[in-house]
Amino acid sequence: MALTERQRRILNAVTERYIGTGAPVSSRELVGVAGLFVSSSTVRNEFAILEEKGYLTHPHTSAGRVPTDLGYREFVDQLMSGPLSRSLGRAALGPGVSTSLQPEDLTGEIDTALRQATDAMSRATNLLALALAPRVSGARLCHVELLTLHPTELMYVFIVSTGGVMKGVIDWPHAIDQGLVEWARTYLNETLNDHTLTSRLIRRALDNPDLSPREAGFLRALAPAFGRLVDEQYQEELFVGGTSRLLAESQLKDISSLRDLLALLEERFLLLRVLRAALGTGAVVVRIGSEHEATALQPFSVVAASYGLPQRRLGTVSLVGPTRMDYEKAIATVRETAQSLSELVGERYE
Repeated sequence: MALTERQRRILNAVTERYIGTGAPVSSRELVGVAGLFVSSSTVRNEFAILEEKGYLTHPHTSAGRVPTDLGYREFVDQLMSGPLSRSLGRAALGPGVSTSLQPEDLTGEIDTALRQATDAMSRATNLLALALAPRVSGARLCHVELLTLHPTELMYVFIVSTGGVMKGVIDWPHAIDQGLVEWARTYLNETLNDHTLTSRLIRRALDNPDLSPREAGFLRALAPAFGRLVDEQYQEELFVGGTSRLLAESQLKDISSLRDLLALLEERFLLLRVLRAALGTGAVVVRIGSEHEATALQPFSVVAASYGLPQRRLGTVSLVGPTRMDYEKAIATVRETAQSLSELVGERYE
């Protein structure tokens, strides 16, 4: 899958042109571009190789090429780790664009700041801007009960310190091993009981490297239920900016599933999982198209970063838009906004 330097230059040139125009890029357009002193036939040959490797594709009968999700991933990885990464600052936002957020601009408490941030991010990029402000409820898990209703049906019951009870049924693909049920009940109660419910706590219990493959496989089936439990015990507020701009954005004319993204805003559990993925890292996270688990997000890319105090990440800011987005501007905007919010939080609460 490794690319030669010429193939990488061609892929970058195709990606940049396609992002800018939305039209498939022909070999003739690239002759003499970006140091490509080669013939049109040579470019066509490299097109064929890049398509075979999965980096480019051609829509319908067009002779031009467009990047695949893998092509975008290669482009973004170079953007973030190569020489281009040094330019991802204010200059990347372009002249005359008032998008930089300074701590003094983010007046008031954090909620007000996040509303201002999402509006500024959306204005800068014409993308959907999201900001997440998690507030842990402090609820503790009191008891886990697992019951076999039928040979292939397992009921789970979670009881939390706030008095809440969550239960559900999981359909098993085969007869349930009663010994594993007993083991899991004991293990989960010993590991989780009387601990504050957090994603990290659940992840540590379910991904324990000391578990056998059978034990780990059994617990993996319970992971979605625990995910919903944690979600219910968070009082996260989601700030959304730029929905109208996204609807009007010309880049979305070729995406018939825009309504899926808007519907996703109502699916709190799925969307929060995407945003939380960036919470544990201080780096910008980019997820492109098919890299998303949620089908409704697969026509889109998400650029996100966390903000907060050095010892604790408090929330995330992100941009959502078509895979044919201006990644350089999106990365710069998200990175700068997260940094400004972190500075604001530090001034207010340290």
